[in-house]
Amino acid sequence: MDKGAQQRAHLLDVARDLFAEKGYEATTTRALNQAAGTSDGLLYYYFPHGKQDLLDTIVKEGLTQRVNALAVDFSAVHTKAQLEGQLVTMIEEIWQLFAREDNYQSFIITVRERMLLSEVGSDWVLQYTEQLEKRLLQALVAVGPQLALDEPQLPVLVSVIAALVITPLFSELLLRNQRTLGEQQLAVLQQQVHLVVSAA
Repeated sequence: MDKGAQQRAHLLDVARDLFAEKGYEATTTRALNQAAGTSDGLLYYYFPHGKQDLLDTIVKEGLTQRVNALAVDFSAVHTKAQLEGQLVTMIEEIWQLFAREDNYQSFIITVRERMLLSEVGSDWVLQYTEQLEKRLLQALVAVGPQLALDEPQLPVLVSVIAALVITPLFSELLLRNQRTLGEQQLAVLQQQVHLVVSAA
């Protein structure tokens, strides 16, 4: 990573820490520059629209990294039981991604500052959620015939699986600051996935 990329990444790290701790509106560009040990000119060089660019970039890069890091491949699945296991594993991997400190901060910032995102920032949130659902649908369509999954029902299955991911992220990770799935939560998740896949 060259010096310019390092400086940009450092500014993003500092902004993520401050936005997560103090909030976007309570964080001034002066505080950002002080914490980063940089000048106004450098901040505006990398982020011409200042704090708004930083906020949008934190959201975009946080979402991009989460989606790109997630493997959605069911090619080794031959039974519905194996599919259930893969789905539970995938959901656990999503939890692990969100539990990482930088991703957790990006998640908190995205939720808390949702109303302050630019239109472009808001579109990123929707785009990457849709991208994840699309990848999941493609993976299910690929194994659907051998598992006797009802293809017209697969979009519904994807929506329910997405809800199984999103609901506990908000209730456990966001509200309770629970960074790992406990045994009881995992058992409930396995039951829910079993019911959903059995009905498909």
